[in-house]
Amino acid sequence: AISPSGKAVAFVAISGGKRQIWVVPLDGGGPQALTKDDVDHFDPRWAPDSKSLIYFANNTIWEIAAAGGDARKLVDALGPGDLSRDGKLAFFRRDGDGVELMVDGRTVAKLPGSGTYSNLRWSPDDKKIGYLQDMKVMVVSASGGDPIEAAQGLTVQGFAWAPDNSGLIVSSIAPTRGELWFVPRVEGRTPWQLTFGELSYESPDISPAGSLVVSRRGLSGQASDADIVMFSGLKW
Repeated sequence: AISPSGKAVAFVAISGGKRQIWVVPLDGGGPQALTKDDVDHFDPRWAPDSKSLIYFANNTIWEIAAAGGDARKLVDALGPGDLSRDGKLAFFRRDGDGVELMVDGRTVAKLPGSGTYSNLRWSPDDKKIGYLQDMKVMVVSASGGDPIEAAQGLTVQGFAWAPDNSGLIVSSIAPTRGELWFVPRVEGRTPWQLTFGELSYESPDISPAGSLVVSRRGLSGQASDADIVMFSGLKW
């Protein structure tokens, strides 16, 4: 996750056998672990002012300062959440046999109880919310309504909204790797592929200024560990 200021990247890496949240500044300096407790932590997302982050651990969404310190519990949740540009928290919660998509305590959509929900992402204008449901991108109005599938024909590992709201940058899983695609929001236009080659590009995120960060993973015969790379001039 790249900060709205474009000055730092948060990511998850294993330390001591557990997934921890780390932050690395882009103007120099090494990565620093924000979390160190003995549980797994997932999906860091930045606050609009870039001064804090939220993450998911132990069925709870937490907030922690970007400089470190004690985490503060925000809400019990089914999975990771996301913050809008004006600070509204979107998250999933269990509702009987189903699932609800919530925004600050208000129900936006009622969803089937079966399946896996992840990768909540607000649109740049805060009018829509996207998420993954069983590796499909679904989009729903933040004011409520029925979700629609936004990247038909692609098996999606992760996605981010283009900062100009023109479409989605998605990591689509091919048989052996993830490639980045651009999915335009204009009806009738087909997606097109942005990356090619022998590396797998996963978990894209993009800053308001258009800097795209992704996790890059080697394939067979290469290192299995991932690194993080940034595309500063990628066009779509």
